[in-house]
Amino acid sequence: MIPDWTALPVGVAIATLATMVGLGGGILWTPYLILVAGLEPSQAVTASLIIQVGGMGSGGVTALRQGKTDPRLAAVIALSAFPGVAVGVWLTTVIPPESLVFLLGLACLATALVFVSVREDYEFLPTKTVALPAAVRYVWIPPLLSVLTGLLSIGVGDFLVPILRNRLGMKMDSAIGTCLVVMALNAALAAGLHFLMAAEFPTGLVFWALLGVIAGGQIGPRLAARVPDQTLKEIFVYGLSLVGIHILFNV
Repeated sequence: MIPDWTALPVGVAIATLATMVGLGGGILWTPYLILVAGLEPSQAVTASLIIQVGGMGSGGVTALRQGKTDPRLAAVIALSAFPGVAVGVWLTTVIPPESLVFLLGLACLATALVFVSVREDYEFLPTKTVALPAAVRYVWIPPLLSVLTGLLSIGVGDFLVPILRNRLGMKMDSAIGTCLVVMALNAALAAGLHFLMAAEFPTGLVFWALLGVIAGGQIGPRLAARVPDQTLKEIFVYGLSLVGIHILFNV
């Protein structure tokens, strides 16, 4: 098993990439923890969730302070997602570990496909908040997606940002800020439920990873303005696709 401190530079790299492309880091952390750190799937999911609480919680607090989020909408989405999180956590107790790894491979490929196929639409109304009645017709989506949070530690922001931005007319920074709060709350609930189920995780590795994601969260936004958006997308899509294929062929 690799030394725990190696999670520090990995945390910097993952958080930097995630904040540069506007995605949650769970889809990257879980494969790393299983394939490289050598953790069991259940340990990897729990560790990834705790790391995400630190990373996305920090980002969510910053977004709230900067006024780049809709607190009411974030609360509604998170509350609607909680049942799905609980279902996902329960599924980890009935799905065999090898099947969890297989599902993770499929999730990597699906996320890459969604990321590359979502239509970019920057002609939306410059609004920071959304009227709750307008968002009601989409409240069925978070519970379905959040099953992945409890099961594989995958954040829902990757899929919700396009909805908030293109369907509900939110500004990009407000949509991302709102989803950061949602993902932090979902990850906290999932981590708590896993902890109540006596889930184990490597405390040393998580400690170093948390330090890394805090630093990477500050670096990513600064680099984003210097790297072409299309280049970032290609790096993410190709990398995630290779991870997904590697996982599927080694189950």
